[in-house]
Amino acid sequence: MPTISDVAKRARVSTYTVSAVLNRSARVSPELTDRVMKAVQELDYTINYIARSLQTRKTETLGMMLPDIGNPFYAKVVRGVDEVCARHNYSLLLSSMNENVAEQNRGLMLFRAKQVDGMLLFIADGDESGLKSIVDKNIPVVCVGRRPVTVDTDTVIVDNKAGARLAVDHLVSKGHKRIAFITGSSGLSVSRDAVAGWRQSLRHASITPQKELVREGDWTEASGYKHALDLLQSPEPPSAFLVASLVMLSGVLRAAHELNKQVPADVALMSTDDADWLDVFEPRISVVLQPRHELGVAAADLLFKRIAHPDREFEHVVLKPVLKLR
Repeated sequence: MPTISDVAKRARVSTYTVSAVLNRSARVSPELTDRVMKAVQELDYTINYIARSLQTRKTETLGMMLPDIGNPFYAKVVRGVDEVCARHNYSLLLSSMNENVAEQNRGLMLFRAKQVDGMLLFIADGDESGLKSIVDKNIPVVCVGRRPVTVDTDTVIVDNKAGARLAVDHLVSKGHKRIAFITGSSGLSVSRDAVAGWRQSLRHASITPQKELVREGDWTEASGYKHALDLLQSPEPPSAFLVASLVMLSGVLRAAHELNKQVPADVALMSTDDADWLDVFEPRISVVLQPRHELGVAAADLLFKRIAHPDREFEHVVLKPVLKLR
C-alpha cells in the first residue's frame, strides 16, 4: 500500500505538507493542496486510521444517538454537530434508538465497540443503567435536548418551559382559554418542563389548567391524530392546540380535517417545532422556534471540552427558544 512518503514524493512536497492537507491541521496554499490531492488520487492512498488510533489512543470519531433518524427535527442538530466535528477533523457515527431503552443500549454497545472518543446522546425515557455504565467508565458524554434523572453528565438543552409559555401566552392573547397540549413522553425532561410552562402561563392568565387537556403522545403522527380526534369530539373541545412536534402536528391536522374543523377559524394550532416548509404551508401555523443548529454546535463544543479536560466540573447549557408568528 502507498505511504504518506510516497504521496509526498509524487507531489514534490514534504510529508508535513501532505499531513496538513489531509488532516486540515494547517493552512496550505491552493496550488500545493491540488498537487497533494492529485497524488493521493493517482496512488489511491488512504489514511490508515486503525494504525493511527493505536498510536494516539484516539479514533477521532464521535457517536451520536438520535431518537428517530427519520425525524426532520434532528437534521439541523446533526448538521451543527458535523460542522464542529469537521473543525476538529473528527468523524460522526449515528445511531437511532426509536425512543426505546433496549435499542439505546445496543447503540451504546456499538459506540463502545467502535471505541468512539465521546458520545452525544438524546436519551430514551426509562432505565438509565446503560447510560450510567458509560459515564462510570469515564467515557466523555453530553446529553442533548433531554436531562437524565439519575446520572450526572454535561447537558445542552432548550428552555422548554419558556418555550411553552411563549406559545400559550400568544394563544391566550388571541382569546383562547381551553388550550390542549399534546406532549411527548412524560418521563422525559423536555415534556415535563413544557407542561410546567403550559400550566404556568395559564395560571398567570387566571385560567385553571385542566388535566384532561394534556395528552401524552409518543412523537408519532398516529398519537397526534388519536389524541386530537378524542379531544375535538369531547363535550367541551379545546379551541386551540399546542403540539410538541411537527410529526404529531400532522396527526392533529388530519383529525381536524376529518371532523371538518377549519384551522384557525375553528381550532388554532401551534407547535414547539418548526420546518422551512411551514413558511409556504396553508393554513399558516405559528411555532416556538427551537435553535436546532445551535443545539448541535453547543453540544459538540461541550463534548470536545470534556474530551480535552475529562476532570472538569459538569456544565449545563440552556438555549432560549423564540416565538415565530405566521
